[in-house]
Amino acid sequence: MKGLRGLWLVILVNTAGAVIPTVSLQLFTPGATSHDLWVHFRFSLVYSYCIGSLAFYVMERVAVRLHCRSRAFSVAALLITLVAVAVIGSLAANLFFLAAGWSTKSEFAPEFFGGGRIAIFLTLLIGAAVTIFETLSHRLKAVTQELQTRQLAEERARQLATEARLSSLESRIHPHFLFNTLNSITALIREDPRAAERTVERLASLLRYSLDTNTRGLVPLRQETHIVQDYLEIEKTRFGDRLRYTVETPDALADFDVPPLSVQTLVENSIKHGIAVRRQGGEVRFAARLDDGHLVLEVSDDGPGFDAAPLRRGHGLENLQERLTALFDGDGRLQIARRDGRTVASVILPARKLVI
Repeated sequence: MKGLRGLWLVILVNTAGAVIPTVSLQLFTPGATSHDLWVHFRFSLVYSYCIGSLAFYVMERVAVRLHCRSRAFSVAALLITLVAVAVIGSLAANLFFLAAGWSTKSEFAPEFFGGGRIAIFLTLLIGAAVTIFETLSHRLKAVTQELQTRQLAEERARQLATEARLSSLESRIHPHFLFNTLNSITALIREDPRAAERTVERLASLLRYSLDTNTRGLVPLRQETHIVQDYLEIEKTRFGDRLRYTVETPDALADFDVPPLSVQTLVENSIKHGIAVRRQGGEVRFAARLDDGHLVLEVSDDGPGFDAAPLRRGHGLENLQERLTALFDGDGRLQIARRDGRTVASVILPARKLVI
């Protein structure tokens, strides 16, 4: 407890500690006069502030030291501390009474032992109530902070997903990509009308998928695989035999959830850095597998590779890494490595199936 809230709580509890015995005297002693009540309240107020102020000072520090202890040990230690505080506070209060002339030396011992027993009882009662209140207040604050953190993470994930969709849509309608795709379609209309029609359908599917929203920010792997194959087929009409690709996604993994456009982003990056820059083209492989409770989505190419560190702000892979962090609370990540002459980009995330 710190600041103004702590000060008000000390005043409230200490004053209540003086009011409770005074009200009890009035209820259980019908003949008590207003003077008796005032004297009783005055003594109780000193008791309460001597014991209560000491308790607030000591208990907060004791609670910090007991944070990592067992519950039984902590409860026992708190009870012993409260009893000790009650005894020391009672002694301080009676010394004050003696110094103020409210009691005599002959009354000191009876007052100390008689009032001490009541002080111990009230200290344990009020101490338990304050401890429970503070514990519940702390838990409520912790839960509230956790909910706020989750809400911020979810909002960040939605924002990143929107950025990814806009980025994907932008790349689809980029003049260079669109011109090449339309040019390929034009060439196919005369040579292979059916292939031209399929390419138009794939382009429409890509645009629709880029615009599509998903409240959970996740899609089944089969849906992502389908869009990746559409994208690869469109690019194949552009590169022809220069582009070779394989897709290996076991049927058992089809229902596992993945961020939309995650694999597609990796494939697009491979074509840009591994295929388009080489006269002879190259091969792109996409494979999915389970590894130690995680789903691994791996895209590799046999191109020259690229410098992945650091990724510039707004880069598709940088956006993907932020999305994985936000969606999976740090348990999702992007890895890029050079292995066996190939550039391997992997999305690693918790293996779980989409619940509709």
